[in-house]
Amino acid sequence: MVVSGYNNAPNLFMFLWLNPHLDLNAAQEKQALADLQQVLEWHRREQMPMFAKWLSQAQQLAPNDVSADQVCALIDEAADSLEPLLTQFEEPTARLGLSLTPKQLQVLRKKYTEDLKDYRKEWKLDSSKQAQLEVQTDKGQSNAERFYGRLSPVQQQLLRQLAQNSGFEGERSYAERLRVQQYNLAMHERMVQNHPAPEEARAMVHDWLQSVLHTPDPAYEAYLKKRKRTNCEASAQLHNTTTAEQRARAVKVLKGYEDDVRRLMRYKPS
Repeated sequence: MVVSGYNNAPNLFMFLWLNPHLDLNAAQEKQALADLQQVLEWHRREQMPMFAKWLSQAQQLAPNDVSADQVCALIDEAADSLEPLLTQFEEPTARLGLSLTPKQLQVLRKKYTEDLKDYRKEWKLDSSKQAQLEVQTDKGQSNAERFYGRLSPVQQQLLRQLAQNSGFEGERSYAERLRVQQYNLAMHERMVQNHPAPEEARAMVHDWLQSVLHTPDPAYEAYLKKRKRTNCEASAQLHNTTTAEQRARAVKVLKGYEDDVRRLMRYKPS
């Protein structure tokens, strides 16, 4: 599934995001698919070797107790791949943005509103604190069991306590999500109204993507930094309660992902 999904990523992204959000015409769809295919091949060539190395490092850590610093180092290494990846999207995003119509922006605005409603529903932001905690706990358990297999009752209780102490603020995350959407809409509205040169449009996309990676709100940036450290500590704490069997399963799962990545690195599109 990983291999198939990756190799078909341009079509999946078109089907699951671009068309539902923008209702592209045939010419836009053809150009967007070609652009996405180029980004995919760049990612396969430039970033997949890094992910293979990253997964190998994780396998070496998994059989032993780990520290929060070790977990954060892995997270930082993965995060370093985001900026060069987003740079690859600047020109295609600007090209697509310059081709959009006012009607397509209306589609985007409507879909963004639906996305926000779905986000509130997913995280139960309009429900009780208890209900929100249940969501966090369930997501944490699902993620953990993907690697370790079935968690013990003691580990499940620990996960619940870690979720309770995570410092996650759903409304704050929702507000940042809304900010990113509004920035994106305003940017595309300027493109549609002013028809800037391609270089200027790319600069506009660059600024938007940078604001996604690096929030302009210092308070939110501090919140993210604190949450990252808390999550590193929580991941280490849970891992250090796992049994030899659970750790062996985690190594096996990580090795499976590494094998998938190396298979994708060798793949040659027909």
